Amino acid sequence: MIKFFRKIRYNLMEQNKTGKYFKYAIGEIVLVVIGILIALSINNWNENRKERNKEINYLKNLKVDLENEILNSEEFVAYHFRNVQACSKLISEGAPTNIKEVQVYTDTYETVFDWKDFVPNNNTFKELLSSGNLSLIKNDSIKNGLLELEKNYASIAGSEYHMRREYEEYLYDPHVKNISVIEFFDTTKPTKGLPIRLKAEDIPESKHYKLINDATWQNNNQTFTNGLKLALMNNGGLSRKHSNQIAYINHLISLIDAEIKK
Repeated sequence: MIKFFRKIRYNLMEQNKTGKYFKYAIGEIVLVVIGILIALSINNWNENRKERNKEINYLKNLKVDLENEILNSEEFVAYHFRNVQACSKLISEGAPTNIKEVQVYTDTYETVFDWKDFVPNNNTFKELLSSGNLSLIKNDSIKNGLLELEKNYASIAGSEYHMRREYEEYLYDPHVKNISVIEFFDTTKPTKGLPIRLKAEDIPESKHYKLINDATWQNNNQTFTNGLKLALMNNGGLSRKHSNQIAYINHLISLIDAEIKK
Protein backbone atom coordinates (compact mmCIF):
# COMPACT_ATOMS: atom_id res chain seq x y z
CA MET A 1 0.00 0.00 0.00
CA ILE A 2 2.83 2.38 0.86
CA LYS A 3 4.56 1.59 -2.45
CA PHE A 4 1.29 2.29 -4.25
CA PHE A 5 0.97 5.80 -2.75
CA ARG A 6 4.65 6.50 -3.36
CA LYS A 7 4.30 5.57 -7.03
CA ILE A 8 1.39 7.97 -7.41
CA ARG A 9 3.49 10.80 -5.92
CA TYR A 10 6.36 10.09 -8.25
CA ASN A 11 4.06 10.09 -11.32
CA LEU A 12 2.58 13.44 -10.34
CA MET A 13 6.01 14.95 -9.82
CA GLU A 14 7.26 13.62 -13.16
CA GLN A 15 4.22 15.10 -14.90
CA ASN A 16 4.86 18.50 -13.21
CA LYS A 17 1.42 18.44 -11.72
CA THR A 18 2.49 20.33 -8.62
CA GLY A 19 -1.00 21.42 -7.56
CA LYS A 20 -2.33 17.95 -7.70
CA TYR A 21 0.78 16.70 -5.91
CA PHE A 22 0.25 19.06 -2.96
CA LYS A 23 -3.42 18.17 -2.80
CA TYR A 24 -2.53 14.54 -2.82
CA ALA A 25 0.15 15.07 -0.15
CA ILE A 26 -2.33 16.89 2.08
CA GLY A 27 -4.84 14.10 1.54
CA GLU A 28 -2.22 11.56 2.45
CA ILE A 29 -1.39 13.47 5.63
CA VAL A 30 -5.07 13.60 6.50
CA LEU A 31 -5.33 9.85 5.98
CA VAL A 32 -2.30 9.31 8.23
CA VAL A 33 -3.78 11.55 10.93
CA ILE A 34 -7.11 9.75 10.68
CA GLY A 35 -5.27 6.43 10.97
CA ILE A 36 -3.43 7.64 14.07
CA LEU A 37 -6.67 8.90 15.64
CA ILE A 38 -8.38 5.59 14.92
CA ALA A 39 -5.45 3.70 16.45
CA LEU A 40 -5.54 5.95 19.54
CA SER A 41 -9.28 5.52 19.77
CA ILE A 42 -8.96 1.75 19.63
CA ASN A 43 -6.18 1.85 22.22
CA ASN A 44 -8.26 4.09 24.51
CA TRP A 45 -11.22 1.77 24.06
CA ASN A 46 -9.09 -1.21 25.03
CA GLU A 47 -7.72 0.62 28.09
CA ASN A 48 -11.20 1.73 29.12
CA ARG A 49 -12.46 -1.82 28.69
CA LYS A 50 -9.63 -3.14 30.87
CA GLU A 51 -10.35 -0.51 33.54
CA ARG A 52 -14.07 -1.28 33.40
CA ASN A 53 -13.34 -4.99 33.84
CA LYS A 54 -11.19 -4.17 36.88
CA GLU A 55 -13.92 -1.91 38.23
CA ILE A 56 -16.57 -4.63 37.80
CA ASN A 57 -14.32 -7.14 39.55
CA TYR A 58 -13.80 -4.76 42.47
CA LEU A 59 -17.53 -4.01 42.63
CA LYS A 60 -18.35 -7.72 42.79
CA ASN A 61 -15.80 -8.23 45.57
CA LEU A 62 -17.16 -5.21 47.42
CA LYS A 63 -20.65 -6.67 47.17
CA VAL A 64 -19.45 -9.97 48.68
CA ASP A 65 -17.78 -8.08 51.54
CA LEU A 66 -20.92 -6.03 52.15
CA GLU A 67 -23.18 -9.09 52.12
CA ASN A 68 -20.89 -10.69 54.72
CA GLU A 69 -20.97 -7.43 56.64
CA ILE A 70 -24.75 -7.62 56.86
CA LEU A 71 -24.47 -11.06 58.51
CA ASN A 72 -21.73 -9.71 60.78
CA SER A 73 -23.80 -6.68 61.77
CA GLU A 74 -26.91 -8.80 62.37
CA GLU A 75 -24.86 -10.93 64.75
CA PHE A 76 -23.73 -7.82 66.64
CA VAL A 77 -27.27 -6.41 66.77
CA ALA A 78 -28.35 -9.64 68.50
CA TYR A 79 -25.23 -9.73 70.70
CA HIS A 80 -25.68 -6.20 72.02
CA PHE A 81 -29.43 -6.67 72.50
CA ARG A 82 -28.76 -9.83 74.56
CA ASN A 83 -26.51 -7.70 76.75
CA VAL A 84 -29.25 -5.07 77.10
CA GLN A 85 -31.71 -7.76 78.22
CA ALA A 86 -29.19 -9.24 80.66
CA CYS A 87 -28.38 -5.82 82.16
CA SER A 88 -32.08 -5.05 82.58
CA LYS A 89 -32.65 -8.39 84.30
CA LEU A 90 -29.79 -7.86 86.74
CA ILE A 91 -30.89 -4.30 87.54
CA SER A 92 -34.58 -5.08 88.05
CA GLU A 93 -34.47 -8.40 89.88
CA GLY A 94 -33.50 -8.92 93.50
CA ALA A 95 -30.51 -10.73 94.89
CA PRO A 96 -30.46 -14.54 94.64
CA THR A 97 -31.42 -16.44 97.79
CA ASN A 98 -30.34 -19.99 96.91
CA ILE A 99 -27.70 -21.74 94.83
CA LYS A 100 -30.02 -22.29 91.83
CA GLU A 101 -30.81 -18.58 91.73
CA VAL A 102 -27.07 -17.87 92.00
CA GLN A 103 -26.53 -20.04 88.91
CA VAL A 104 -29.12 -18.02 86.96
CA TYR A 105 -27.65 -14.78 88.29
CA THR A 106 -24.15 -15.89 87.29
CA ASP A 107 -25.27 -16.95 83.82
CA THR A 108 -26.87 -13.54 83.37
CA TYR A 109 -23.92 -11.38 84.39
CA GLU A 110 -21.56 -13.59 82.38
CA THR A 111 -23.70 -12.78 79.34
CA VAL A 112 -22.95 -9.12 80.00
CA PHE A 113 -19.28 -9.83 80.66
CA ASP A 114 -18.81 -11.70 77.37
CA TRP A 115 -16.90 -9.15 75.28
CA LYS A 116 -16.76 -9.20 71.48
CA ASP A 117 -14.86 -6.70 69.32
CA PHE A 118 -16.48 -5.73 66.04
CA VAL A 119 -14.19 -6.43 63.05
CA PRO A 120 -15.61 -5.08 59.77
CA ASN A 121 -15.51 -7.02 56.50
CA ASN A 122 -13.78 -4.34 54.44
CA ASN A 123 -10.79 -6.14 52.90
CA THR A 124 -11.64 -5.10 49.33
CA PHE A 125 -12.04 -1.45 50.30
CA LYS A 126 -8.72 -1.49 52.18
CA GLU A 127 -7.07 -3.04 49.12
CA LEU A 128 -8.55 -0.29 46.92
CA LEU A 129 -7.07 2.35 49.21
CA SER A 130 -3.65 0.75 49.65
CA SER A 131 -3.22 0.08 45.92
CA GLY A 132 -4.42 3.54 44.87
CA ASN A 133 -7.19 1.94 42.81
CA LEU A 134 -10.12 3.70 44.45
CA SER A 135 -10.26 5.95 41.37
CA LEU A 136 -11.36 2.89 39.37
CA ILE A 137 -14.76 3.22 41.06
CA LYS A 138 -16.33 5.79 38.77
CA ASN A 139 -19.71 6.02 40.48
CA ASP A 140 -19.33 8.83 43.03
CA SER A 141 -22.36 7.64 45.04
CA ILE A 142 -20.71 4.25 45.56
CA LYS A 143 -17.31 5.75 46.29
CA ASN A 144 -18.71 8.25 48.81
CA GLY A 145 -20.90 5.53 50.28
CA LEU A 146 -17.88 3.35 50.97
CA LEU A 147 -16.05 6.26 52.60
CA GLU A 148 -19.11 7.00 54.73
CA LEU A 149 -19.27 3.34 55.76
CA GLU A 150 -15.67 3.58 56.98
CA LYS A 151 -16.76 6.51 59.14
CA ASN A 152 -19.49 4.30 60.59
CA TYR A 153 -16.90 1.65 61.41
CA ALA A 154 -14.77 4.27 63.15
CA SER A 155 -17.79 5.46 65.14
CA ILE A 156 -18.53 1.91 66.29
CA ALA A 157 -14.89 1.40 67.28
CA GLY A 158 -15.01 4.63 69.29
CA SER A 159 -18.17 3.54 71.10
CA GLU A 160 -16.63 0.15 71.87
CA TYR A 161 -13.51 1.80 73.28
CA HIS A 162 -15.66 4.03 75.52
CA MET A 163 -17.76 1.08 76.70
CA ARG A 164 -14.71 -1.11 77.34
CA ARG A 165 -13.28 1.49 79.70
CA GLU A 166 -16.53 1.57 81.69
CA TYR A 167 -16.76 -2.23 81.72
CA GLU A 168 -13.28 -2.51 83.22
CA GLU A 169 -13.79 0.17 85.85
CA TYR A 170 -17.38 -0.50 86.94
CA LEU A 171 -18.01 -4.18 86.14
CA TYR A 172 -14.86 -6.27 85.74
CA ASP A 173 -12.71 -4.74 88.48
CA PRO A 174 -15.32 -4.65 91.30
CA HIS A 175 -16.38 -8.18 90.39
CA VAL A 176 -12.92 -9.78 90.38
CA LYS A 177 -11.72 -7.90 93.47
CA ASN A 178 -14.69 -8.63 95.72
CA ILE A 179 -16.40 -11.94 94.91
CA SER A 180 -15.60 -15.53 93.99
CA VAL A 181 -15.19 -15.93 90.25
CA ILE A 182 -15.76 -18.74 87.71
CA GLU A 183 -17.15 -21.00 90.44
CA PHE A 184 -19.56 -22.52 87.91
CA PHE A 185 -16.68 -23.95 85.86
CA ASP A 186 -14.74 -27.11 86.64
CA THR A 187 -11.21 -25.72 86.68
CA THR A 188 -9.74 -29.01 87.93
CA LYS A 189 -9.99 -30.67 84.49
CA PRO A 190 -7.91 -28.93 81.79
CA THR A 191 -9.57 -28.75 78.38
CA LYS A 192 -8.60 -27.32 74.99
CA GLY A 193 -11.48 -24.84 75.23
CA LEU A 194 -13.45 -23.42 78.14
CA PRO A 195 -13.64 -25.57 81.28
CA ILE A 196 -16.73 -27.73 81.74
CA ARG A 197 -19.75 -25.70 82.80
CA LEU A 198 -21.20 -26.72 86.18
CA LYS A 199 -24.80 -26.62 87.37
CA ALA A 200 -26.13 -25.68 90.77
CA GLU A 201 -26.28 -29.32 91.87
CA ASP A 202 -22.58 -29.75 91.02
CA ILE A 203 -21.52 -27.05 93.51
CA PRO A 204 -20.50 -28.43 96.91
CA GLU A 205 -22.87 -27.34 99.67
CA SER A 206 -19.92 -25.93 101.58
CA LYS A 207 -19.64 -23.19 98.94
CA HIS A 208 -23.31 -22.24 98.82
CA TYR A 209 -23.28 -19.70 101.64
CA LYS A 210 -20.25 -17.84 100.22
CA LEU A 211 -21.64 -17.74 96.68
CA ILE A 212 -25.05 -16.49 97.83
CA ASN A 213 -23.41 -13.76 99.95
CA ASP A 214 -21.14 -12.76 97.08
CA ALA A 215 -24.06 -12.50 94.66
CA THR A 216 -26.00 -10.46 97.22
CA TRP A 217 -23.06 -8.09 97.71
CA GLN A 218 -22.68 -7.63 93.97
CA ASN A 219 -26.40 -7.11 93.45
CA ASN A 220 -26.44 -4.39 96.11
CA ASN A 221 -23.16 -2.72 95.11
CA GLN A 222 -23.87 0.75 93.68
CA THR A 223 -20.74 0.85 91.51
CA PHE A 224 -21.67 -2.45 89.89
CA THR A 225 -25.30 -1.36 89.42
CA ASN A 226 -24.18 1.89 87.82
CA GLY A 227 -21.88 -0.12 85.56
CA LEU A 228 -24.85 -2.24 84.48
CA LYS A 229 -26.89 0.87 83.70
CA LEU A 230 -24.06 2.28 81.59
CA ALA A 231 -23.63 -1.09 79.87
CA LEU A 232 -27.35 -1.17 79.11
CA MET A 233 -27.20 2.25 77.48
CA ASN A 234 -23.97 1.58 75.57
CA ASN A 235 -25.06 -1.81 74.30
CA GLY A 236 -28.39 -0.35 73.26
CA GLY A 237 -26.63 2.41 71.34
CA LEU A 238 -24.32 -0.03 69.58
CA SER A 239 -27.20 -2.33 68.70
CA ARG A 240 -28.94 0.64 67.07
CA LYS A 241 -25.76 1.64 65.19
CA HIS A 242 -25.38 -1.85 63.75
CA SER A 243 -29.05 -1.96 62.84
CA ASN A 244 -28.79 1.38 61.00
CA GLN A 245 -25.65 0.15 59.31
CA ILE A 246 -27.50 -2.86 57.87
CA ALA A 247 -30.03 -0.56 56.18
CA TYR A 248 -27.19 1.61 54.85
CA ILE A 249 -25.30 -1.38 53.47
CA ASN A 250 -28.41 -2.71 51.72
CA HIS A 251 -28.73 0.66 49.98
CA LEU A 252 -25.06 0.55 48.99
CA ILE A 253 -25.46 -2.96 47.57
CA SER A 254 -28.39 -1.78 45.43
CA LEU A 255 -26.15 0.98 43.98
CA ILE A 256 -23.44 -1.56 43.21
CA ASP A 257 -25.92 -3.93 41.56
CA ALA A 258 -27.17 -1.12 39.32
CA GLU A 259 -23.61 -0.14 38.37
CA ILE A 260 -22.62 -3.73 37.53
CA LYS A 261 -25.64 -4.08 35.21
CA LYS A 262 -24.74 -1.00 33.15
